[in-house]
Amino acid sequence: MPIPFNMNRLKDTEIHYPQRFSNMLTKNYGLLFYNEGNKASQESNHAVILDLIGVESSLRDIEFFYKSKGIHPCIYPALTNKELEILTPLLEDHNFTLKIKQSDFFLHDHESSLRESEELKIERIHQLDIDIMETIAIEYGGDWTIKVVERHLTHPSYHFLGGYYQGELATMASVSIFAGYSRVDDVFTREKFRGKGFAGGMMHHLINYHRNISQNYLYLQSDLPSAIKIYEKAGFSRLPKDFQFWVAYKEHN
Repeated sequence: MPIPFNMNRLKDTEIHYPQRFSNMLTKNYGLLFYNEGNKASQESNHAVILDLIGVESSLRDIEFFYKSKGIHPCIYPALTNKELEILTPLLEDHNFTLKIKQSDFFLHDHESSLRESEELKIERIHQLDIDIMETIAIEYGGDWTIKVVERHLTHPSYHFLGGYYQGELATMASVSIFAGYSRVDDVFTREKFRGKGFAGGMMHHLINYHRNISQNYLYLQSDLPSAIKIYEKAGFSRLPKDFQFWVAYKEHN
């Protein structure tokens, strides 16, 4: 029998996944992720406060740690109920900018109604070529995203898929395999290839691809209504949550 789904296990996977492309330091109050080779990436450089006792001293330690490395301090959520009630006034006292995200988790729990695109050739990418790097840097994220993907590619459990139309990269997506849970990310279709069913074709392919390599629960996080429509057609369902997604950061050290 498959292991029953556990929301706390999914949250733990989400909190720890940056280990794949950054370093992680465990503190008595939480976790510090950092990558001095990619200082512009919040995903690679942020703290997670797991213990809400003594937050004032935790914030001072977080600021000192990142400032000493020349990195803007940033904090991600621990995905717990009411954490913002405690943290918000303290974050404001320390002059952090707080942004609430309207994201949700989605779990793949029923069959896709999409189909693969016959025009799309999809393959696993093991190394970034100049065309892929230009697409990521100019259209998808930025130079910092390239560095995240490049480091991610060194891990065998990161599967980066590219969809090609007439030899040109049209769409991409990735899935990272963890213990019991797999995380979908890097879902992107280039603007000039949109409206051709390529995004849906990629998602349908990724689901079948994952099924062939893992029996894990497959999940993703999104706040984009247009993308969510495709995910739901692909068999993903929105999960109820009793927490908020947010990020707190300082733009200047």
